[in-house]
Amino acid sequence: MIRVFVYGSLRKGMYNYDIYLKNQSVYCGNGYIQGSLMTITGVIYPAFLQEGQDLVLGELYDVDEQTFKRLDELESYYGEHCQDNEYNRVCLDILDKDGKKIDQAYVYEYNMDNPHNVTVLGEDILELDYVQYIQKQKLRTQSVFDDDMILF
Repeated sequence: MIRVFVYGSLRKGMYNYDIYLKNQSVYCGNGYIQGSLMTITGVIYPAFLQEGQDLVLGELYDVDEQTFKRLDELESYYGEHCQDNEYNRVCLDILDKDGKKIDQAYVYEYNMDNPHNVTVLGEDILELDYVQYIQKQKLRTQSVFDDDMILF
């Protein structure tokens, strides 16, 4: 099994979890990676960069080789040192909430050597938790006229 750390659309409750990890992985717990979490203009998934001192929340999973290859495809990872990668696959320390190392896992880091990626990098996600960030975005855009809004 291969240990991976996910911090964005692959987390439980997010749209890629059901497609790529549900029933195809073993959940190993939550953890943190040190760096920064940012939006990407025009898409609904985040960028993680190792630059920064923040602790970004995510989830650890054990996956088999086939699932790992599917994750590479999802993240547009074509191989080591490939400028066309949207994300690079790196092995990072996984930390607890106090910043102490608890594990190591593969993480997909946004590839800043790809010229296109530099142009679409957005703003910092101050929550450092992509699921929480998305929930707040939904609340901001919800209208009292939405069908699923309860008014009493």
